Amino acid sequence: MNKTKTILINSLKEMKTILPLFFIAIIIGVLIEIYIPNSIIASLIGKNIYLAIPLAALIGIILPIPRYATYPIAASLLLKGAGFGVIFALVAGEVITESFAREYMSIKYFGMKFFTVRTILTAILVTAGGILIEVLL
Repeated sequence: MNKTKTILINSLKEMKTILPLFFIAIIIGVLIEIYIPNSIIASLIGKNIYLAIPLAALIGIILPIPRYATYPIAASLLLKGAGFGVIFALVAGEVITESFAREYMSIKYFGMKFFTVRTILTAILVTAGGILIEVLL
């Protein structure tokens, strides 16, 4: 019974961190869906995939939010007309880099050269994956 209580308390503490970020991401997604016209989204990410996909990958890499908060934003962009390659690049770039704390730790333990090479390779591979998805679908 004591372990169950500890698990429940720790879970509630985690929810206290996760829920506000998820709520903010949902608000951002809804704001994108309601207030940004389809024509703007289409002009930014719909016509030139060779520009839109690397841009989405870079935005995903530098987004300072956890991956679960990226999904509502990606869903609203998909509803606005973004292609699957753009959505893949956004989500994959964010999932691979994940957080500034992890990046700080990689710099601290492996050095700036490792961090730079990893970030460049992430951008290249996520962009290539996004273009491949766009071409295949």
